[in-house]
Amino acid sequence: MENTSQISGAKRAKPGRTVDRLFKVAVIVIAAFIVGVTVLVVGRMVIYKIHPYERGLHLRGGRFIGEDPPGWHAQIPFWDTVIIVQVNERLGYIERISAMTSDDVTMVVSLQYTYVVTDAPRFALEVSDPKRIVFEFVQGKLRDVVNTKSMTEVMHSRAEMNQELMEALKTKEEQYGMRFVTIQMQSASPPDEVVQAIKDRMVAVQRQEQAQAEAEQTKTLADAEFYAAQKRADAEAYQITKKAEAQQVAIRVILAELDKRGDIGQKYIEYMIAQELKENSKWIISGEGTPIIDMRETP
Repeated sequence: MENTSQISGAKRAKPGRTVDRLFKVAVIVIAAFIVGVTVLVVGRMVIYKIHPYERGLHLRGGRFIGEDPPGWHAQIPFWDTVIIVQVNERLGYIERISAMTSDDVTMVVSLQYTYVVTDAPRFALEVSDPKRIVFEFVQGKLRDVVNTKSMTEVMHSRAEMNQELMEALKTKEEQYGMRFVTIQMQSASPPDEVVQAIKDRMVAVQRQEQAQAEAEQTKTLADAEFYAAQKRADAEAYQITKKAEAQQVAIRVILAELDKRGDIGQKYIEYMIAQELKENSKWIISGEGTPIIDMRETP
């Protein structure tokens, strides 16, 4: 009986020991997980990586102690600070700003520029908001260059303006710890109202030229018609002259023939004169031995 009781008690005690072992294993696993996470977090806080296109500015207690090149580095958590600065080429864009030219015309210009950081500590630590400062500096220099150019130069001499602007921007490269790589004007045009005024003026000039051309054509046609009319008049006058000359020749021949007839010819001439005077009442004939004949009608 006693042996049977001992066996039963051993069977009842076995499940309790299993639970204890499982509890211990769970505690170990949880502890290992906590330790692993803690190590990972601490390692993450201590160890950091700098990429090839970056530089690390290592500060300890707020004091700059050095520049970290690309690779793995360590720091003291909660005491050190690392500022990551990108040193690869950056892009900036100035979109549609107004600038006055030397001939007092407002132009709308756009500019694209790129630059690289050459001195990371100076760029990040000595310049407040460096990206914004570079943008404002480029924008101001762009206006300064446009102010010295006429509207025609701004619209058609972009290569020269890019070169002049690049020379002007180089004056601040060392101070800002960077270097400009490219400067390129994207567009340059007058404001919309100025463009519309230019278009209206071009249309007015075109219409004026068209009107002048039409006036010249009308004048040419009128001159041609006048020349033709003058030629017709000259031809008619020539015909009348020739006819009169022919009549005069005929009259001379008749008079010469009548003169040969003596008194009969003289009488015939007087008859012809009387007939002519009868048809034309404004003629008055007088002469030696000939009475005055007034054939005009009395009023």
